[in-house]
Amino acid sequence: MVTHIKGYLNSSNLKEAAGAYITIPNWENKKGNYEEAIALVKKGITLAKEIQNDSILYLGYLREGVFYYEHAENTLALEAYYKAYEIAKAKKNAKRIVYTSTNIALVKIQAYDTDGAIELLLESLEKITKDPTLTNSINKLNLYVNLCVAYIHKEDYKTATVYCNEGILQNKTINDPISQAHLLSAFAEIARYNKEFEKSYQLLDEAEKVIVNVNGKESMEAFLKLYRAKSYYDEKKFQKVVDELLELEKNKEHFTLQILSLQEMYYYLAQAYTALRNSENAMKYYQKGRQIDAESNKKRIALNAKIINKFGHEELKKEIDELEKTSKRNTSLYITGITVLVFVIIGLIFYYKKQQQKNKKRFNAVMLQLEEKRQQEKLRKGQVAMNKKIVATPKRVAENTQKHKKEAVAIDAKTEKILKNLEEFEEKELFLSQDSTLVEVAKKIQTNTTYLSKVINTHKEKSFTAYITDLRVEYAIERLSIDRKFRSFTIGAIAQEIGFKRSESFSKAFKLKTGLYPSYFIKELEKQ
Repeated sequence: MVTHIKGYLNSSNLKEAAGAYITIPNWENKKGNYEEAIALVKKGITLAKEIQNDSILYLGYLREGVFYYEHAENTLALEAYYKAYEIAKAKKNAKRIVYTSTNIALVKIQAYDTDGAIELLLESLEKITKDPTLTNSINKLNLYVNLCVAYIHKEDYKTATVYCNEGILQNKTINDPISQAHLLSAFAEIARYNKEFEKSYQLLDEAEKVIVNVNGKESMEAFLKLYRAKSYYDEKKFQKVVDELLELEKNKEHFTLQILSLQEMYYYLAQAYTALRNSENAMKYYQKGRQIDAESNKKRIALNAKIINKFGHEELKKEIDELEKTSKRNTSLYITGITVLVFVIIGLIFYYKKQQQKNKKRFNAVMLQLEEKRQQEKLRKGQVAMNKKIVATPKRVAENTQKHKKEAVAIDAKTEKILKNLEEFEEKELFLSQDSTLVEVAKKIQTNTTYLSKVINTHKEKSFTAYITDLRVEYAIERLSIDRKFRSFTIGAIAQEIGFKRSESFSKAFKLKTGLYPSYFIKELEKQ
């Protein structure tokens, strides 16, 4: 079906082409190609404007908002949603007004405007109660789930319980696992508030079972870990808080976790370490929380300003006016600021020198790891060659048989075949293709996406995206170290060569793995 729709991208019928550009990004986003999805939907929006098709333009802005929201780009999400809202309002399309208002409410929660979010959600609920044709069953369910979550944010657990129960009733006919998991986790939070900790854990366990076979469950699993850690904290089981949240932090790059939850994660870690009398880690995570707090304040002000302009909340307007007055008062501190700036510059010089020393150490560590990897590969190849020459004695045959029996317990034949095919996939360097999506790789190694994802998560101990990214970065490190011509390429050309679509994605992945930007790594290689 996707291939069929892609055929319309170059259609001379601009309406068909615009529709295709709006539709295809859904599949790209599901495959993890976020940048590609955004690029496609923007083309669809441009075409829809050109042909003045408001219906396609509405869908384009709405889809753009969904993608931005899923990736925690809340300011951009709100801008896109409001453009969609204005179109729906101009066309007096009540269905679309209700649907878009619900999405705007989700962004309001992230803007610390829980009351504003609840106001919008209740308005939408009132409209669909009067006219049920304005929405479908799944959207009505989402409305109850969002009201439940919003009231929990507000710490109004009594009202949250009412909407959670409504959501459970609504889901009996729909049976949506993600919605059910959200509702169960909400009930777990209510149980935690009532100090019913065992009940809270049982509900979280049930939520985990509900989503066990759901694609894209990682973000939901992350929230469940956070809720579990909060219950541990209330029970004063501080080491369990640390264990749960450190695992969450370790894997936070592989799922979407909104800013509010990141703040909670770091502050709970700081408080748990404080209780454990580990001042070093307590300060470390407190500072991380403060950094997220500073970033979220900027985003909150930007988001609230946009909400005010569109929805006219006077209390928030007063807050921003007060911020502006504070900014004017700070002008009188200009001279003091200049003095502080001098000290800051001196501090930055020292920081720069220290950072250069750190980068040098990181570079040496990468080169050491590379050499160790080469030595291990030589030993492995030597061992394989040696094994081929050894004649198996009856005793060795018995030992090997016993060994295979043990391995069979841990890895079944199907898994072993997939792992063998993955090994061949790596040796042939097929991961360098930009088409190395979960779907395409599953086809190449003759399995399905769910099983492949499960095997990689279990035996490679990482997500599929992280697995492909790590292979590409490791290849880049090896090739850059031995190929001078390859080092002369631009970062963009190197990124394209090894399977990345954008140089920014490559640089980010390289930095995450090595602590260095590829440009610095190349520069140091050239010095040798």
